[in-house]
Amino acid sequence: MFADETGYPALRFKRFSTAWEQHKLSKLTTKIGTGKSKYKLQDNGRYPILGSTSVIGYDNNFDYTGDFILTARVGANAGNLYRFSGSVKITDNTVFIKSKYNKFLYYYLQKYDLKKLSFGTGQPLVKASDLKNLKILKPRLDEEIYRISKLLLSVDNLITHHQHKIDNLKLLKRALLQKMFV
Repeated sequence: MFADETGYPALRFKRFSTAWEQHKLSKLTTKIGTGKSKYKLQDNGRYPILGSTSVIGYDNNFDYTGDFILTARVGANAGNLYRFSGSVKITDNTVFIKSKYNKFLYYYLQKYDLKKLSFGTGQPLVKASDLKNLKILKPRLDEEIYRISKLLLSVDNLITHHQHKIDNLKLLKRALLQKMFV
């Protein structure tokens, strides 16, 4: 995945040379579970209700708080990841992960492709218990984890920024074409 057979990643920051360690995902998290929130969609609710792919509504109460990595538990989106921070309700068709390494794990799990864990053809399913047993390679030093996460987040932000620029330029092009070719 990120490392060769010796446990060393192919690309490293200066000053980091220790081999990465292998752990079960459950050892790197404070919680992996399936949402169990009972909710009532409210037009003026304060707290988001997280479904399999994003916010599906709002409620006036919350059951969970923190930084989360989430994925659909069942269906076509099983294994697709997204992140969310705050006080929320989480539906029962959503698996969530909480960890002090959330940013690092998010990128690691994106590379891993959780769809490989899903089973079933009609309605693919990803189980929290399978996630808990997933073996993860991670740097020994938290500072290296932080630097990797920070780098990948800055690349994501740069991509998002440039995507907005591209979208705006496409709109400008369309407007100019309409004025030129009436």
